[in-house]
Amino acid sequence: MNKEFEDSDSDNYEDEEDEVDEGETTKCLFCVNQFPSIELAIQHLDGSHKIQLAKLKGKFNMDQYSYIKFINYIRKEKPSPEDILSAKSVIWNDEKYLKPGDYESWLSYDFEEIVPDETVNQPTETISVEEYKKMQKIVATLSNKIKDHERILEHAAESVSKMRTAYHRLVDKETVEKERNCVSSVSVKADESYFSSYSHFGIHHEMLSDTVRTISYRDSLLKNKEFINGKTIMDLGCGTSVLSIFASQAGAKQIVAVDNSEVIYNAMDIAKKNNISNISFVKGRLEDTALPVEKFDVIISEWMGYFLLFEGMLDSVIYARDKHLNEGGLLMPNRCTMSIVGYGDEPLHNRQIKFWDSVYGLDMSVMKKEVLHEPLIDVVNSEHVLTEPNVIADLDLATVTVDYSNFTYDFKLQCTKAGRLTSFVGYFDTFFGGLPNPVEFSTSPFAEPTHWKQVVFFLEKPVDVSVGEVVSGSLVCRRSKQSMRSLDVKITAFGKQQTYYLD
Repeated sequence: MNKEFEDSDSDNYEDEEDEVDEGETTKCLFCVNQFPSIELAIQHLDGSHKIQLAKLKGKFNMDQYSYIKFINYIRKEKPSPEDILSAKSVIWNDEKYLKPGDYESWLSYDFEEIVPDETVNQPTETISVEEYKKMQKIVATLSNKIKDHERILEHAAESVSKMRTAYHRLVDKETVEKERNCVSSVSVKADESYFSSYSHFGIHHEMLSDTVRTISYRDSLLKNKEFINGKTIMDLGCGTSVLSIFASQAGAKQIVAVDNSEVIYNAMDIAKKNNISNISFVKGRLEDTALPVEKFDVIISEWMGYFLLFEGMLDSVIYARDKHLNEGGLLMPNRCTMSIVGYGDEPLHNRQIKFWDSVYGLDMSVMKKEVLHEPLIDVVNSEHVLTEPNVIADLDLATVTVDYSNFTYDFKLQCTKAGRLTSFVGYFDTFFGGLPNPVEFSTSPFAEPTHWKQVVFFLEKPVDVSVGEVVSGSLVCRRSKQSMRSLDVKITAFGKQQTYYLD
């Protein structure tokens, strides 16, 4: 791990109990009065306008997101305190009120800390101790039943998910053709589960822990401060906003951070926590979201997926390039290549493929057909690489089109070692060119491992190869007809063709 990166991270994990909140100037939600802290503004809200957040929380069962909608609703619609007090239902429940406007301290207030006043509109009734204990037992019994039902539903959801995947393979082409007519070739419906996956902490922990990835992006910005200084930058798919913060540290004039997942609200807090004030956050799908800045000098995005193209986020980068990049502007990264090598790890092949020949004495070889369709995502051992690599695709992001995932390459892999070739392994390289100090990184088996790892396309049966022999074949990559963010890969070699699904 890079020590500089490790130390900079550790500085951020201070004991929060030792921090002192100096307060921020806060403008009242209903009048022109301003206060030196949000706590005083809340007191004013209660004393002058009779709006008590605790009562609202209890009355409408509000959470942090409902609170954000509440603040944005007031700022946009300008209701009177009476309108709020007389409301019988949540009048600020529209999703449009989740889109952040100008930053203000109301939006960063921790609403979850407020204890809801659950006595609002609730009749009071006295019960005996015995009745209370009976009610507790009933609640405990019902809670256990709910947990049992939740487990049943969870198993059912897993089964439905597996059935849906199998069914998708049989869907006709009509839906795909409709999706191709969208602004982006990835539909809004297809995006729902994709963006939802980026709302979870785990995926961001994995990406930030990838020092090769994160330090490369950081170096591309901080080692090129003279280039970044004074520029307007879009951070597309900003996640936790780490790239936006690096851009700010490099001297960018203004950064617009765009993300359609719920993590953007955490990103806002992270920027505030680190005293970064020149980032504007926009929640939404870029293709149908208005931005505070129309054109940018630089668009930076960490869009790469397994085998480079899985996830299809490059579509959004291309859209951003065509609509929002200034003439002569730069994409970071600006070039990526895809490569394959021949690989021979017989123990791995035995564990993944030959395993099905005898499972506790049972012949389960019928499973091989389906198993072979699924490439393995794993860090492979470079000692088992048997051939020179072939670059099968070279993407210049300044000119690439949305047809990027549809290509054919006839490979010729010269063997550098003798052995039993069990699979082909795919990886990609990423380049930050057009800078005074270019940066690049690789996901090759010979490079430091990343969270992208490598993609292993198994052969059904290993093939013996010798030094100097050339393994010839073809690789056909296509965007999946069932899922626009997935890939179908066909590899023909040794007289046989195998189809793989990256989904």
